[in-house]
Amino acid sequence: MSGRVWKAYESVTNAVAVTLFSAMVLVTALGVFFRYVLNTSLPWAEEADRYLFIWLSFVGAAITMRYQAHIAVDVMVRYFKPAVREWVALLSHCGVLVFLAIVFHASQEVIEVTGHTRTTATDVPMSWVYLAVPVGCALIAIEVLRLMSRSVRRIANGESQ
Repeated sequence: MSGRVWKAYESVTNAVAVTLFSAMVLVTALGVFFRYVLNTSLPWAEEADRYLFIWLSFVGAAITMRYQAHIAVDVMVRYFKPAVREWVALLSHCGVLVFLAIVFHASQEVIEVTGHTRTTATDVPMSWVYLAVPVGCALIAIEVLRLMSRSVRRIANGESQ
């Protein structure tokens, strides 16, 4: 059961990322076409691209966390025994969770402050743009918790990376 839930979660997250990226490509292509072929501009294209990119960055960061593909400096960790590496990974993940909680909390205040402000060209509430931060933090936290559960299972089973 839980395997199907995680597969559905991963599929939805991946689909959102693909949709955001596809929308970015389409908006950029439209902007270029209008500017260089029709000699006019779409005033909203650059702004829409910027906000799609912000959302894509946070959703993509969660997907990258799922595969442990973020940049990491692991020179010191390599010298630890494999069993200790799992504990270090757990400690590192706890630090990431603390950081995400701080950013999540800070983003709530920004969303409240910008709730009445609207974007210039697209007339979208700025709070929708800044909503990418807490949503991204929540998605990344889910992936970190999944990684932590794998580490705990490996420690309990006496396995090592």
